[in-house]
Amino acid sequence: MKARLLLFVGVCSILTFGSLTSSYGQALWSKPIEISPLQYGQVPIDQLERRYGWSWLPDMTLGPDGSVHAVWYGGLIVDQSEGGTIDLLMYRRRNADGSWEPVRELIAPGVGGYTVRTSITLGRDGNLHVLYRAGTRIIYSQAPWNEAIKPQAWSDGQLISDTGYYVALAADQTGRLHAFWSDGVIENTNPRCYGCGELFYRRSTDNGATWSPVVNLSQSDDGENRPQVRVDNFNRIHIVWDEGADWYAGQGQPHYGVYRRSDDGGLTWTDPVKFSLPSTAVQAIRQQLANDLRANGDPNGPPLEAVQQTALAVDASGNPSVVYRGVRNDRVYFQRSLDGGNTWLPATEIPYVRARNINDNNLDYYSLAADSANNIHLLMVGFTGVTNIDAPPALIHLTFDGTRWLPPRIIMQNERYPELPRLAIYNGNQLHAVWFTRSHLFEANRPGERPFYQIWYSTAQLNLPARPGLPLFTPTPVPPTSTAGASVAVAPTVTPIALPDEIRNAPALQEPIRWEAYGLQAIGMALALTLMSIGIIGGLIVVVRRRQQ
Repeated sequence: MKARLLLFVGVCSILTFGSLTSSYGQALWSKPIEISPLQYGQVPIDQLERRYGWSWLPDMTLGPDGSVHAVWYGGLIVDQSEGGTIDLLMYRRRNADGSWEPVRELIAPGVGGYTVRTSITLGRDGNLHVLYRAGTRIIYSQAPWNEAIKPQAWSDGQLISDTGYYVALAADQTGRLHAFWSDGVIENTNPRCYGCGELFYRRSTDNGATWSPVVNLSQSDDGENRPQVRVDNFNRIHIVWDEGADWYAGQGQPHYGVYRRSDDGGLTWTDPVKFSLPSTAVQAIRQQLANDLRANGDPNGPPLEAVQQTALAVDASGNPSVVYRGVRNDRVYFQRSLDGGNTWLPATEIPYVRARNINDNNLDYYSLAADSANNIHLLMVGFTGVTNIDAPPALIHLTFDGTRWLPPRIIMQNERYPELPRLAIYNGNQLHAVWFTRSHLFEANRPGERPFYQIWYSTAQLNLPARPGLPLFTPTPVPPTSTAGASVAVAPTVTPIALPDEIRNAPALQEPIRWEAYGLQAIGMALALTLMSIGIIGGLIVVVRRRQQ
């Protein structure tokens, strides 16, 4: 009897362990792989086939077949007589079978090291649509999703704004496009934020051929940073941004996170909702400052309730959630709406994690997405509760299951400094992430070393049912409609962005396909576990039979 009980317990333990391993393993992130090309700093410049100088500020969208389409800001080092650098919009595709295509140089927006911030999305028309910064201008372009790897497949750049910095782009279910960007306003004479920017908006109802007049969406005398936009299943547009500081103008102080929604395709917008720290957090900060005041004098800084890095997700029911960090503390907060964004539950602190020091990097952001079970997934750079904050921060994944936050999982933590993660979910159960790393945080601290910036990718499979996306279709162009509240109109002007011959005729870049090695390692581990389980069960059966004899 004892032998049979031993066999039963052993089999149940193995099955339970196998089930937990399978469930947990499906949610584990793959080992990050670098998807950017080698650059000066990683190897001597004379060993490079292409004189790349950096790779950072990535964005990503997913194709209808589950392919991954990543874009980022890259650059070539050239002689000072040629401008010193050639700014590039870089692109790389991960096919649905997991293989990677070579890196491509899609567009050369300018020269001189102007930051190419970019936002990419898949439209219902089957095109990839991209909004990017070219010099100081904001440009729009598109290409069929399955031909985007060819630079010649992209349309001529179309001018959206003469100037701008941050960008965000979304496509709704009707095929309309919605473009957002931050831009300085010289008429802004607020002494706290002189010349700070506003958040502007334009939409296209004819697949990007023409664009509506410009709308000032923020209408504040403070600065606007880091817009994030989502479109829900009811075709409502949700957008958030940080208000108070304008990093590009170097003016202002962080203050609020702001949320607005449009229920009519961008014609009108709800009143702004402002997010700030809960009163309990403000009181704790005030007490800490009182202690510091006795020791160090009056500390200056943003308002005690100030937040930034506001990130947005919208679930299948059209309910938005936001995450943001406190500016005067290192805590991260979560707030959600259960009625589509009309009202919001009180903010709660996310357990287990801390934000990175605000003085380490003031340009980072968080990324959120909802899966097929309406769980909210967060990617952030920071520290877990047991991490030494003197070490470089980690790229962390957390999940809110509708009632609580689950313990965090670290995707990357090493000597590099991760930043600007982007999260996307395919079919409701496949997580994809891209981000970049700095070789060291403060360049001035190591004047003898050239810093380098790398783009990374990882993926995870959730143990959830698939929720396929909507099918593609050919939208019918809609005549442009006057946009309510429009301000200065910017005429849509076609601005060709021609690639230099040396870029257009460049040979394809080749890199070791490291994902194969990681896949083989995973298969080997799985086989070893299976064989071990079979061996244990077989051994238990032999023991039982011998005792029965």
